[in-house]
Amino acid sequence: MSNNKKTDKEMTYEQKLERENELLRLEVEYLKKLRAYRMNPKGFLEKHKQQYHSNSKKSSN
Repeated sequence: MSNNKKTDKEMTYEQKLERENELLRLEVEYLKKLRAYRMNPKGFLEKHKQQYHSNSKKSSN
């Protein structure tokens, strides 16, 4: 394990809460995208395909 990552025993209570909060935010973001996909799969894929293409152009420069 790298020195930057603390084990659960080394983390303070506040750090554990911040980590849990971060994971919950990611989960909520994922669930929102999943719900959007289920409601309109074609529209969701078109929207994200456009975002992917614009991001790939930026990273290739």
